Amino acid sequence: MNWQLSFSAIYDYDTRLHGIELPITLQSGAIKRRLDAKVDTGASHCIFERQHGERLGFDIESGIPERFDTAMGSFPAYGHEVKIESLGIEMTAIVFFAADENFKRNVLGRHGWLNRVRLGLIDYDGKIYLSEYDDPA
Repeated sequence: MNWQLSFSAIYDYDTRLHGIELPITLQSGAIKRRLDAKVDTGASHCIFERQHGERLGFDIESGIPERFDTAMGSFPAYGHEVKIESLGIEMTAIVFFAADENFKRNVLGRHGWLNRVRLGLIDYDGKIYLSEYDDPA
């Protein structure tokens, strides 16, 4: 049996890099922050470096507190509502900013990003296909 999906965007990523990175924009009010984030299907939430939240104008510790556990240990982070744009697709979500300024990862996780898109991936070719989840395309 064959299945068919359609997508509104395609992106060529660099397969030589560690992980799969997408260019994104985070926005709070009129302030925008452009950065690269890794697609992480194992991450429960979208988590970003503290500096990005501060540059968006957030008092990091005033957000929703959460503790995240990883294979390397656990760390605190704080949730704030932002607009996320990736490959022309926009959504509003609660994302988390790490409390520790030495945290140097930006990940697009399941809650807030992956659960809102339709994703196709061909790693051999370095291609990501993306649409809004309910996009009829």
